[in-house]
Amino acid sequence: MSPNNPHSPGKDLAQRLREACAQATQAALPGARQLPVLTGLTPNCLFVEPLENVLARGRQVVVQGGRVFAYGGEAVYEVGEGPDKAIVPLTRGRKVEPWAASLLANELVCQHHNADGEPLQFAPPGPLIGVLLHSAPTLEALPVVRVYANRPVFNEQFVLHGPGWHPATGCLVHGPDIDPILSPPADPGLPVRQRLPPHLRTLLGDFCFKAEADWANAVGALLTGLLVAGFVIATKAVVLLDGNQPSVGKTWLARVIGIILDGIDPQLIHFTPDDEELAKRICATLRGSPQSVLLIDNAKVRGGGAISSPVIEANSMAPQIALRILGRSANYTRPNDLVWLVTMNDTKASSDLVSRGVPVRFRYDGDPRQRDFQGRDPIRYAREHRAEILGELMGMVVRWNQLGRPPGPRKHRCGYWAEVVGGILQVAGLLEFLENLDEAAAAFNQALDQLAALAEAVAAAGDPALIAILDACEGGNS
Repeated sequence: MSPNNPHSPGKDLAQRLREACAQATQAALPGARQLPVLTGLTPNCLFVEPLENVLARGRQVVVQGGRVFAYGGEAVYEVGEGPDKAIVPLTRGRKVEPWAASLLANELVCQHHNADGEPLQFAPPGPLIGVLLHSAPTLEALPVVRVYANRPVFNEQFVLHGPGWHPATGCLVHGPDIDPILSPPADPGLPVRQRLPPHLRTLLGDFCFKAEADWANAVGALLTGLLVAGFVIATKAVVLLDGNQPSVGKTWLARVIGIILDGIDPQLIHFTPDDEELAKRICATLRGSPQSVLLIDNAKVRGGGAISSPVIEANSMAPQIALRILGRSANYTRPNDLVWLVTMNDTKASSDLVSRGVPVRFRYDGDPRQRDFQGRDPIRYAREHRAEILGELMGMVVRWNQLGRPPGPRKHRCGYWAEVVGGILQVAGLLEFLENLDEAAAAFNQALDQLAALAEAVAAAGDPALIAILDACEGGNS
């Protein structure tokens, strides 16, 4: 055959070899992912097909991928694997985060054919991600997270939710998979410390709680974190950690609660009587940290005034938190799946805050710098035995479930919360829960102090008209 023959077998084979090599360069290498391919746009985000069609296909890929959720009105992305999973915001208000396109490149790849008909693949362009995430149909299609937690939680029907997405209840749980630990029933005749399961007993054993009710209330604060799904709409108490002097362990206990519930040391929000500034601090903390324990530390005011914070009182009771974002004309919103804690020292508080609170009081007579924890560091112990402590708390809820969920007997402004947590603690043998409520309310309540001072002045003056008015006031506060 002539070497000039354009259809020679050698040339045909060479052409086929070149085509095979070209195809080989497009073949997936070991470990490469087969991501869904989105067509209809160019690398510089020009749409060569109807924009809504491209968005509809992209939306389907993103939703079916199972890693993008709506949480607090914003899109978030699930990163990591196993117990190290977490959520990262893709949007904040009207802003798309800079890393959103990079994260969604793990969900899909875009493709366009050049003038020679060759396929060109590229990561999703930022403008596409912005339009996709801010389109109303996308936000409506995303699964909505009602409760996010870094530990197992019980849903509103007290069914335990382990790690994973639970669409029926809107709970997204990250963190370790933990089994409940059912401890034997406690003897109510024993001191409260000895009625606790072993790891909780060790964890709390060296805190200088003022009374046995404070022990029970501290355990109630931890249980609130496991049951928070039931207290998003129904209200839950603010944990008021009060000491007779500084350095008695209030902030340590608050940090321990954060480590047990979230696996991380919570950021401290330093209290300020400037409520607008306090709202900014709360907002910045929640936007910058995955913690679900909101710790407002060292609440105090000058001149013997009372702690009063509309931002705490309103948001701690609201189903959804709404705070203005610093420097922007937009609000940060999220479900109130938080445990609220406030630390203070012999501080008076407004009647509204007192009525919303569960007191955990500390007392130490002497120099608190001389105290120790018997060589134990409660922060380290909480980190090292987090799973066991959570297991013991979960076991309390399981046993209460098994016994028909008897309600707790004591009343509180957050009535449903008191019935649930009080019932669990009653079954666990911690009968003192909320027993100190009246005593603590009297100690915290500035209004009662003012009334006492007025009574003393009126008695000294001996004015019958003033005495009659005072009697009426006391009758209304009895």
